[in-house]
Amino acid sequence: MKISSRRKKVLIGLGIFLAVLFGFWIVLRDRPPRYNQPLAGKSSTPSVDDAAVRGMWPSQGDQDDTTLMMVAFSGGGSRAAAVGWKTLETLKSIAYPFTAGGRQVESNLAHEIDMVAGISGGSFAAAAWCLSGGDLAPFQKRFVERDIQGALAKNLFSWKGVVAAFSRRYARINFAAELYDEEVYDRKTFADLPARPILRIHSTDLALGRRFTFTPDTFARLGSNLSSYPIGYACAASSAFPILLTPLTLRNYGPPLDLSQDVEYVLGKENKRTDLNADLRTQAWEYYNNKTNEYIHLADGGLVDNQGLQSILDEFDTNGIINRRINYSTIPLKRLIIVNVNAGVAGENKSGRVPSPPSVASVIESSMISSMDVLSARRWMDIRDKCIELFKAAIDRGANTPSLSQLEEPYRIEVSFRNIRDPELRRQAMALPTSFKLNSEQLALIDKVVPELVKDDPEFQRLQASLRPKAP
Repeated sequence: MKISSRRKKVLIGLGIFLAVLFGFWIVLRDRPPRYNQPLAGKSSTPSVDDAAVRGMWPSQGDQDDTTLMMVAFSGGGSRAAAVGWKTLETLKSIAYPFTAGGRQVESNLAHEIDMVAGISGGSFAAAAWCLSGGDLAPFQKRFVERDIQGALAKNLFSWKGVVAAFSRRYARINFAAELYDEEVYDRKTFADLPARPILRIHSTDLALGRRFTFTPDTFARLGSNLSSYPIGYACAASSAFPILLTPLTLRNYGPPLDLSQDVEYVLGKENKRTDLNADLRTQAWEYYNNKTNEYIHLADGGLVDNQGLQSILDEFDTNGIINRRINYSTIPLKRLIIVNVNAGVAGENKSGRVPSPPSVASVIESSMISSMDVLSARRWMDIRDKCIELFKAAIDRGANTPSLSQLEEPYRIEVSFRNIRDPELRRQAMALPTSFKLNSEQLALIDKVVPELVKDDPEFQRLQASLRPKAP
């Protein structure tokens, strides 16, 4: 059968097109993203002897060493970043006077933050605060007020989009990681972080279904160097919400560690029947120590802890900052301040008004978001119980334990839309989207409600009363 000239041209064009696609596939299929780097030399058992890791920083004249302040920023896309940023701006406006070395120091409450934990959208505000030294304006322009979604979408139609279409390794999450690295954090790495405040960025290890924290300890178990890892990449991993963004991948380098020399691992194995957290940690160390698990795939931190509160709960444990700060510091602890910045929203569920079963989207929302909110609320209550136990110990044995002798009742400050007094403002806030784009009206709403939430909180008011000069 004779092929027409037009059909022949179509077939030739199709052949050329397929050949080009095949060529792209051959060239780009193994194009790697930027991975974490291996440790220089042989890896060793991680150490917790560093003073900053244990919450014992060298004395800094412009910070109150008798106060330990920890802040957790929840997930929620740009909404969470904006709420976290506005909370920091509000705390920065609160005077925090204290006496050090016989002189009066005028500080502010935000400057007293010793540790900040971030999940998903909240990780961006947490990282920016640690890197900025208190200058919030650049982050506001580069992230809070920016259409991040639009910036990411443009990459789909760029050379990066072509690479992602053909590479088995370079994917959509790498668009985001590179954007955050280059345009939000100026290529800063963990080596650029100050000793204080400590930064905790959390993601989810998909193989384990557990929290993954970007710490030197965790990276050492991967035979890797955290100090050279970009802050923007960690934030990308923390906010890699499934379907919308692909997981971010880390390399797990050899050789295996000798876990028999790892005190934390050995104690965890011994106490696994009575300490579930210790058991989970040791299982993770064993998984990372099996170097056939060459790749660690990370997704949104909100899949296992959407408020970062477990990070603070951990600090009450034996090796945590709170416990070590009390038991191993020569300076008595006067104030423990914990701030929970919860940018979560909850629309009205109307599924009970109709006979038909809920949609797949509704079921996913209920199982992933609503249940996680309940779990986070319980963690917040667990923190309350830990604070009560700590203060009771101060009452019972403060005179015999100098580090507890000056401890005031710990302060638990909550910034949450559910605490907005005005019903209409609360409705508007609860309707804010979970996305990486907010318009000017939505940002104005956050600017209005967040300072009021901070200053209306009963625990914040109790803290302010404690800071006022006492009458002679």
